Amino acid sequence: MPLTLASLVHHTALKLTVRAGEDRLDVPVRWAHASELADPVPYMEGGELLLITALKLDAENPDAMRRYVKRLAGAGVVGLGFAVGVHYEDIPAALVEAAREEGLPLLEVPRRTPFLAISKAVSAAIAADQYRAVTAGFAAQRELTRHALSDGPEGLLTALAAQVDGWAALYDASGAVVGTAPEWAGRRAARLTADVQRLRERPAPASSVVAGPEDEDRVELHSLGTGRRPRAALAVGTA
Repeated sequence: MPLTLASLVHHTALKLTVRAGEDRLDVPVRWAHASELADPVPYMEGGELLLITALKLDAENPDAMRRYVKRLAGAGVVGLGFAVGVHYEDIPAALVEAAREEGLPLLEVPRRTPFLAISKAVSAAIAADQYRAVTAGFAAQRELTRHALSDGPEGLLTALAAQVDGWAALYDASGAVVGTAPEWAGRRAARLTADVQRLRERPAPASSVVAGPEDEDRVELHSLGTGRRPRAALAVGTA
């Protein structure tokens, strides 16, 4: 599962304390970035935990802190980590209040926890999550290959539908539905024949996404084979 601020707070080695935004700790963290710029927003992409010591901030000025925090939140920064015992023995009240007003999580970083330790923890968690995704993908690929070899197209469709918690359909070279899993997906697959025909007009391999009405699913279409005319097409629908 993705790394969140709550994960970092519960990381016993970091000793972080939540000072504001307690109800927003479940947001994913894309990276941890240290910056002492008065306006780091131009260098943010969104999803960062910003680490500061307030070296260049007027951190005791309420108006300045409101503007600072509002810009961070507007740029998609998901949290602010403040190192105490460096330039300030405690987080200035103006910054705490501004973070509370904006709903931006504010984490107190103790003097004995270097920013590098937080960055390493974030990097390790992201790498572990990516590794889990890759290994899960390989496991799913092996499972699908096994079903394709032992159970044929029907078994492959059933396994694929189970993997995505949705449905799957196979179309022949003419665009006709030749198999679905589960069985109820037949009608849904039949409504996609025009989309499959358009996909068949493109050199294989090709793919497209079909978004149904709000009460329906999202469907990925993939042509199978190589060359100008695909040999078949596969549809995978997820909620």
